[in-house]
Amino acid sequence: MKKILFSLLVISATGTVFGQTLVTENFETSYTNGNLGTDVTGNTGGQNGWYTYYGANADYQIANIDAAHGKSLTIASYNSYSSVTNTTLNTRLATKETSVVATASNNILRGKFDLYTGPSTGTGTIQMRVLGLNGTTSTAIGGFAYDVATKEIRGIGLFTNQTTLAPTVYSIGFAAAPGVLLTANTWVTLEFRYNKTTGAFTWFWPTGSGSISADTATLGLIPGLEGQDLYLFNVTAAGNTVSKTAGFDNITVEFTNAGLLSTNDLSAYVKATPAVKIYPNPTSEILNIVADSKIINVSVSDFTGKKVNVRLNENKIDVSAIPAGNYLINIETKDGVSVEKFIKK
Repeated sequence: MKKILFSLLVISATGTVFGQTLVTENFETSYTNGNLGTDVTGNTGGQNGWYTYYGANADYQIANIDAAHGKSLTIASYNSYSSVTNTTLNTRLATKETSVVATASNNILRGKFDLYTGPSTGTGTIQMRVLGLNGTTSTAIGGFAYDVATKEIRGIGLFTNQTTLAPTVYSIGFAAAPGVLLTANTWVTLEFRYNKTTGAFTWFWPTGSGSISADTATLGLIPGLEGQDLYLFNVTAAGNTVSKTAGFDNITVEFTNAGLLSTNDLSAYVKATPAVKIYPNPTSEILNIVADSKIINVSVSDFTGKKVNVRLNENKIDVSAIPAGNYLINIETKDGVSVEKFIKK
C-alpha cells in the first residue's frame, strides 16, 4: 500500500532549466471523463498515476464542471458523518506522489491551483496540502483548507509550537472573524509559497494575501522542509447530511526561486486592504503604517526571503539605511497578518 500520512485533528519530475515541477495538471491531455481510478485502497494507481483512498471509485471523477475549465478533477464527500474513532468513512483523498528533489538554488516551494467550492450545504473541509519531510519525518508542509459551512478559506502551514516546541500543522486565519470568505459554486485561484531558507509562508487568494515571515509568540518558523507529494481532501464534519462535490483544476506544484517569481507576478496578489495601508510608496526614508487595530509586530524581507532589520517607532519604520529595491512588509495586528509590497528609492 502506498505511504499515507495526514492529520485531520490539527486544522485546530520534471526538472526544467530553472524551476522544477513536481505536479502540473489541467486534466485535459491523457484524461478520460469518468472514474479517476479503480482502487480506493491506494494499492493501484489510476489515471496518470493518481491514487485514491476511501469511499467508492465513483467519488473521484474526471468531469466537466463548466466550459471554461474543461475537464477537472471532482471529489465527492461522504453523505453523512461518523463519530467512530479513526474511521475512514468521513474522508475522501486523492494523491499525486513524486520523487523530485529540489536543487540548492530552488529554495521556494510553490503550490497553485483552482478550487471549485461546491454547494452551500453540508459541513466539513476541502483541503489542498503538499506533504514532505521535516528531517526524516513525513508531514504536511503547506496548503489551504476551505470550510464548507462557514465559507472561510484558511492557510495551512507547519510551524513550531512555541509552548511545546513540537512541529505542528496549523490552520491560519487571514482576517478577523468571520475571516476571508469564498462563494459557493465558484472557481477561485489559490496559491501558497514556502521559503525553505527562512521557513516563511505566504498565501494568496483572489482579493489579497497574507504571510508569516518571522517568529511570533505562538508560532516558530521551520526552515529546511522538503516538499514531495500533493494531497487533495474532501472531509465531512459533525452534522453533515449531504454529499458535497469539490473541484480541482490547473494545479502546479514546483520548486522555484525568487528570480523566477517576478515582481509583476507577486504584485498581482499583494493589494492594500481596508484594515492596513502603508505610505508613501515608494519611499526613501520613512514608511508610515495605518491600521484599524494595534500593531503587534512588523518585519521586512527582500524578494529572496532575507529578513531586513528595521525598528517600529509608533506606526512608522525608518528604511533609510536599507538598499534601494523591492521589499515585503509583514504587519501583524490582533486581527491577523497583512503583507504589503513597498519600494525603497
